[in-house]
Amino acid sequence: MKILEVYGIGTDIIEVDRIAAAIEKNNTFRKRVYTVSEIKYCEKKAKGKYPSYAARFAAKEAVAKSLLEGVGKNVSLAEIELFNNKNGAPFIVLHGKTLEYSRTLGIGEIKISVSATNNFAVAYAISIK
Repeated sequence: MKILEVYGIGTDIIEVDRIAAAIEKNNTFRKRVYTVSEIKYCEKKAKGKYPSYAARFAAKEAVAKSLLEGVGKNVSLAEIELFNNKNGAPFIVLHGKTLEYSRTLGIGEIKISVSATNNFAVAYAISIK
């Protein structure tokens, strides 16, 4: 039996209006924070696009916290990508320096839970060795 070790946990909550305002007022915000596939996913949501953007933002922040680093030298929000499997369950894919950093830590998997309403989005992440 393989014994898994929790490296770190992270949680984040964000107001949907705050993300909507950042997207509407700053035309570079989306490109700095979200991947092309995340933008396509959220834009397809029509009425629910801002809660979808907020959920992804909260997930990225929670993942960064679960790596015990936060956003900075080794972790970039744009390199943390939230997907949904065919059943709708969320999962994380890391890219670039964030992926390399997680590998140096021995992280084998990151579990994520995400929820959003019209007003708030929340995410909880666990990095597992």
